[in-house]
Amino acid sequence: MTELDRILESVDWARMAQPQDDGYDTDMTLRLAENGVTPLRLQPYRRRSTDCEVTFCDGAVAVRQAPEGGLLTDALLPTRVDHPNIAAGGALLSRWPNAYAQFTRLIDTVYPYTDPEQASLGDQALGSSSHSFEEDFGSVHCTVDNALGFAQALVHEMAHQKLRALGVSIETAERLITNSPSEEFESPIRKDRTRPMSAVFHAQYSFIYVTALDLNMLAKANGKRERQLILMLLARNVPRMQSGYEEVATHVKTDEAGSQFVDAFMKWSRDILQRGQAELDTSGYGAQ
Repeated sequence: MTELDRILESVDWARMAQPQDDGYDTDMTLRLAENGVTPLRLQPYRRRSTDCEVTFCDGAVAVRQAPEGGLLTDALLPTRVDHPNIAAGGALLSRWPNAYAQFTRLIDTVYPYTDPEQASLGDQALGSSSHSFEEDFGSVHCTVDNALGFAQALVHEMAHQKLRALGVSIETAERLITNSPSEEFESPIRKDRTRPMSAVFHAQYSFIYVTALDLNMLAKANGKRERQLILMLLARNVPRMQSGYEEVATHVKTDEAGSQFVDAFMKWSRDILQRGQAELDTSGYGAQ
């Protein structure tokens, strides 16, 4: 039996979906990443040093010069590693302590970009474009033109990386999700085409993380304008996640471990969506 097999046998999958107060899911995700590989990541993960690098999140995460094309389009350009929204986004992320702690352990590198069109909007900019690569666990690529959107992008891409380490890639899954890659379903995010359940689940999982961050940022909003901006983000995410919840609940197939993991995730999702809708109703957004 390999070390990876021993780790997999010991995992309490019911505690792996939601960031835990004691960091259990982070510990196990790291052990899986450090002792296993994935279809596109052919070597175990080794954390990169932050020595001599610009850092944020209390020095835990390096901000490295972004490569050209890292966001899969020439329209989004590498930007300076000391952009002020990087520190601001880290501070926003810290409003959700469990996710902040998880981010500083699962992610070692952020590559910053700018969207010239969004940057031209100044204070009116909202949102972020982001991406992460399965073969490069520990890193995320994000635009930093808006601090709120950047904070969302950090947890969004972290959740993708976490799920990959657990055995679920975008196009296929080694464990947890057992739907055939040939089966396709409606994604809560991508509306231009149907997607395999592994991709649908990735979208749902990563954006539940984002919606949970929205609620934590909202609870500590700094003034009326910031609160209104966060509510706008929440109003965009809650309806999409409600739709995605139904698609996953209706169609997902799992193995034994996946049943525990997905059940816990859906329970967490229900709580996040109920709280999110209540905040929108209370704030005058009504039914979304």
